[in-house]
Amino acid sequence: MRYHCIINAHSEDINRQLEEFCAFKRAFLSESEEGEAFILCRDMSDAEKLNGHVSKSAAAVTAGEYCPETVLAALHGEILPEDLYIFGSGYSGTELAVRLAERAGGSSVTAVHSLEKKERLTVRKMVYANHMEGAFCMRRGPYCISLAKGMDRQQPEKKEFCDFREIQCPQKSGFVVSRETCAEETSGGLGDANIVIAAGRGVRNKENAEFLQKSAEALGGELGVSRPAAMNAWAPMNRLIGVSGAMLKPDICIAAGVSGAAAFYAGIEKSKFIVAINTDEQAPIMKKADVAVADDFVPVMKALRKLAEK
Repeated sequence: MRYHCIINAHSEDINRQLEEFCAFKRAFLSESEEGEAFILCRDMSDAEKLNGHVSKSAAAVTAGEYCPETVLAALHGEILPEDLYIFGSGYSGTELAVRLAERAGGSSVTAVHSLEKKERLTVRKMVYANHMEGAFCMRRGPYCISLAKGMDRQQPEKKEFCDFREIQCPQKSGFVVSRETCAEETSGGLGDANIVIAAGRGVRNKENAEFLQKSAEALGGELGVSRPAAMNAWAPMNRLIGVSGAMLKPDICIAAGVSGAAAFYAGIEKSKFIVAINTDEQAPIMKKADVAVADDFVPVMKALRKLAEK
C-alpha cells in the first residue's frame, strides 16, 4: 500500500496543511511507500511554489476556481484501489475524502489522529464529543481519510520534484449556474496568539464578553469563546474554540466562566499553561487547569489587568 497526500493550494492555510501532513507521515507512515502528492491549484505555477516541500512525485490538479465536483472528477480517474489517500483537516478535506471514497467504492474516515497498519488498516479518532476514542478498521480500498484538527505540526523536509505532471479538471461542473466569491470572516490572530482568554456561558452576557475582549487586548492576547457563548452572540462564530472551531496552542490560556466540556477542552489542551476562573469549584475545567481560581472572573481579570499595566 502506498500513501498519497492531497494538498489544497486553493486554501490560505497551505503551510498548516504541509506541516500537519509531515508530522503525520513521520509518526505513522515512516515505513510505508510514499506515492504521488496531488496538489489542488489554479495553475502549474502555484504547484511549482511547493517544490521541495512535498513528495518527490507530484501531480498538479489544476482548475481556475476550486469546485469540489470538478476536483473529484479529476481525482477519481487517478486513484488506485489498494492505496491510502490523506486529506487535510479543513472542511474541504473532509468533504473530498468522503465523496471520493463513495465514488470509488472504498472506505472513508474523517478527523483521524492516528493510524496503524497490520493485517488491515486501522485508524483512530475522537468520538462522542471527544469523550472517547474510536478505532475503525477500514476494509475496502481505496482508503480515504482526513486529518483531525489541531494535529501536531513539523516543518516539511526538502524533496525536489523528480516527477511532476498536470491533471486538468473538467472545465464545467455541469450544475453550477453562477458563482459569487465572498470574503471569509477570519478569526484574526486567535490561532497564533500567545495569550488567549476563553469566555464561556458563565460570563453571563455580551457586556462581560466585551470586558474580556478588552482584557485580552490589554494583555496582548486574543479572545475566544465556547459554543454557548458563541450561540448567544456574545462574540462572532469565528471566535469559537474547540473541535468545531479553533484548535489552539497558546503559551497561556485563561478560561473564564467555562465548564470545560470535552469538545471545548480539545481546543485548548495543548496550551502550555491553563488558568481556570469559575465560581463552580466542581467544574471539569478546574481539575484540568494548571491553576484554578474559585471566584467570579470580573475582579480576577481586573487585578490581572492592573498587573499588566504595571
